Amino acid sequence: MRNGKYIVIASLFLLTSCEDWLDVNQDPNNPSEEQVSYESVLSSGISSIAYVVGGRYQVLGALWSQHWTQSLGASQYAGIDAYDINSSSFDDRQFGELYAGALKALEYVRIESEKEEEWNYYLIATVLQVYTFQVLADLYDEIPFSDALQGETGNITPVYEKGQDVYDSLIVRLDIALAKDLDIQEMKDPGESDLIFSGNIDRWIEFANTLKLKIFLRQSEVRPELARQGIEKLYSDEVDFLVTDARMDYFHDATGERNPLYETEENVLGGNPNLVLSRTLHSYLQDNSDFDRLDLMFHTPADGGPHKSLIQGNYNDPDEPAGTNHTSYSKPVFPANAPVYFMSSSEACFLQAEAMIRFNVGSYSDAREKYNQAITDAFVRLLSANTFFTEDDIIERAESFINGPYRLPSEGSPLEESVKSIMIQKWIALAGIQSLETFFEHNRTHYPEISDVLPDNEDYEPGRFTISVNNVTSGRFPKRLIFPESEISGNPNTPEPKPVWEKVWWDTKP
Repeated sequence: MRNGKYIVIASLFLLTSCEDWLDVNQDPNNPSEEQVSYESVLSSGISSIAYVVGGRYQVLGALWSQHWTQSLGASQYAGIDAYDINSSSFDDRQFGELYAGALKALEYVRIESEKEEEWNYYLIATVLQVYTFQVLADLYDEIPFSDALQGETGNITPVYEKGQDVYDSLIVRLDIALAKDLDIQEMKDPGESDLIFSGNIDRWIEFANTLKLKIFLRQSEVRPELARQGIEKLYSDEVDFLVTDARMDYFHDATGERNPLYETEENVLGGNPNLVLSRTLHSYLQDNSDFDRLDLMFHTPADGGPHKSLIQGNYNDPDEPAGTNHTSYSKPVFPANAPVYFMSSSEACFLQAEAMIRFNVGSYSDAREKYNQAITDAFVRLLSANTFFTEDDIIERAESFINGPYRLPSEGSPLEESVKSIMIQKWIALAGIQSLETFFEHNRTHYPEISDVLPDNEDYEPGRFTISVNNVTSGRFPKRLIFPESEISGNPNTPEPKPVWEKVWWDTKP
């Protein structure tokens, strides 16, 4: 059991902005005895990221990845589901929280730990900053970066930098942190202040390497040679990648200590579900008889009967009887104690499988092994929570799909066939826990593919994306977020906002 003081810190930051820690601090460049320890600030930074990534951004990703859709009889997320995004859609509760909260807290940890040559803390804070900056760059394309965290409370008018430049700088930051002497015996053990790996620095090194792999792979279409060189070096250096989940995992059902998505949906919104199963995901799982995972990812309708889903964005369905609401549809499962995933073992394995196949940095059998492990890990994550399944049951069920409908194409098949299989299985495996990543990957690879007809059409192929029924973008899919109003009105350096359907820099596949 983790020390209670860190649980309290994490809980407070799920209820209030992480910015509040700054109120009891002086300028990080001029420390005083009144400053809080960077150990406790690390916990706050992690909690702040979890609050955003596991909350509002998880909903965004799940709606735009067509895992979930807005329910009938409610409207909380109708704007997101309709791609009706403006400068007020994602405000300081997300963008501002990550900058003035998480990133600023982690910068404080970096500065203070560097002074004391506590390289364990320095590495952890750097990895978390890189993770957060990449999420922001992938959402907004251009973001405040180099001068965003300067001064006591951060620079309120930072310069925006292009995503490509940010990416290049992120690799440099990781390399610098990884090059520090992490074997010094006298260094402090992060222990309980590390809410993800409990101070296991080997796991943080693996996380850093896997982040580098993801950053390079994200550039596979726009800068393929740079991606190849970066990935080849990772493999020639024989680095270790994540073999476990990077997740914040001790939420429980008590006020202020619940999973952030549960806290919002069940408590703040009064338990009136706004989210139901999307027909896109449902059609694919059902077509492939993947019923075990369907049953564990979604509740059957409260009104009874088998799973029922809604066509993406069809929350004003005129064919539904008057008064029909969410109780007629399958609702996502997200319990109060659900972890927030920064990166799952499944994602790490899928990244390695794609790298091996795309850039020939491993044998095809090695790639297949990673692909199979990614799917197995996804089954284990879900089915192990159900006491009905034994370990042998889980492995047997996973293997039946790996050797059946989810089998990776044979060696020598066209690259795109293998990439398609990897992306579709990643789309399923990360549903409900890392949906934002599957949104990014769809934009990069265009898998799952897009259908010209809706799922109720006889020509529809299960699992294909469809444009939201109530879209306001003239049939164009979303690709980015719009800068928050606080930035547009308060920072003269904010670029001219671009429409939600305009691609970010790495999204260049025809």
